[in-house]
Amino acid sequence: MVSFVPSRVVTLSIGLALSASCALAQVDVAIVAAAGSSAADVRFTDVQAKLMGTGEFNSVTIINAGNLGGGVTPTLTDLQAFDAIITWSNQTYLSADELGNVLADYVDAGGGVVVAVFATSTTTVGRSLGGRFRAGGYEIIPTQGGNTAGAASLGEIIEPTHPCVQGVSSFIGGTTASRPTNTNVSDHGFKIALWSDGKTLIAGSTRFRNRIDLGMYPPSRDALTTSWDPATDGARIMANALLATISPPRCIADVDDGTFTGTPDGGVTIDDLLYYLTLYADG
Repeated sequence: MVSFVPSRVVTLSIGLALSASCALAQVDVAIVAAAGSSAADVRFTDVQAKLMGTGEFNSVTIINAGNLGGGVTPTLTDLQAFDAIITWSNQTYLSADELGNVLADYVDAGGGVVVAVFATSTTTVGRSLGGRFRAGGYEIIPTQGGNTAGAASLGEIIEPTHPCVQGVSSFIGGTTASRPTNTNVSDHGFKIALWSDGKTLIAGSTRFRNRIDLGMYPPSRDALTTSWDPATDGARIMANALLATISPPRCIADVDDGTFTGTPDGGVTIDDLLYYLTLYADG
């Protein structure tokens, strides 16, 4: 006797399989910062390790964009290998204007950009993004507003449903807790979460869905004894910020050639559906 599976069950199974496959897709991000004396500096590698430790990323690449240790200004083509980037400064960028131009182009092309302290706060020339990034209004936290230091922690979460604060319940900034003094945001900016003293911790943009600014210094206490406590949710804040700037994943139709190895064969066939269903069955 031939058995038939109701079409609604098949439709549901396909939908769940596709959702499972898309959920498995991870992203590649880059640190493009003026953080230390070389790409091997712990102020780079600590952030890399913390982001990878969240389990959210396929890779976290370090690009030294500072004026020490062989730093470079990446091209738009270089950055398009990544879904999103995070930048901050603890020294002078190799070229703040050129990097600002490239990052503005990257945002326009759909790439996600997260900017953090001190690039969101410093008054030092060359340590915040210039060029078209500043002139074109891509900033959320106005730069060169000065730094505030001293112990602080997570304060009010203004937008509790925002992706940036999901899974965030504590954040202890350390004895320095460097943060922007200026509490304003741009005309297209909005505050997502604050420090305990009311300074801006996380801000988003109504104009650029692929932009987030952070009022925190990315390296943790593992790299700098006065910085944020790695037992709290600093890594989750940074990971969420990067993920929030990335467009939702798209499912690819041609994923398997019948070998169940995830090898595309140039055509969409029943093999692709069966591969998706296998992924769903495997959880």
